[in-house]
Amino acid sequence: MGNLGYGAFPTHPGEVLKEELEERGISQRQLADGTGLTYSVVNEILNGHRPISAKTALIFEAALDIPADALMYLQMKYNMHTTRNDKTVANVLKGIRKIAAVL
Repeated sequence: MGNLGYGAFPTHPGEVLKEELEERGISQRQLADGTGLTYSVVNEILNGHRPISAKTALIFEAALDIPADALMYLQMKYNMHTTRNDKTVANVLKGIRKIAAVL
């Protein structure tokens, strides 16, 4: 299993899944057909445009033997990193910290 999201930039779980498919010679269409997911859902996940859910993580675990909890961990790390870098969220948190400082 490739990069597990440790480092300066978060790894979307789709990147790991995409690498795994390439290494195994499995197409996105084959994965979609074999799992009952639509091609567009698989493609969006593999290209980092859609998050994985617990359900899709379990589906990928069954299909590819990649632990669902590892995929969910990657998704959580990715979500935290992207949210921390969201300027709107950063401004809200800054305001909360100012209020909390005087409590």
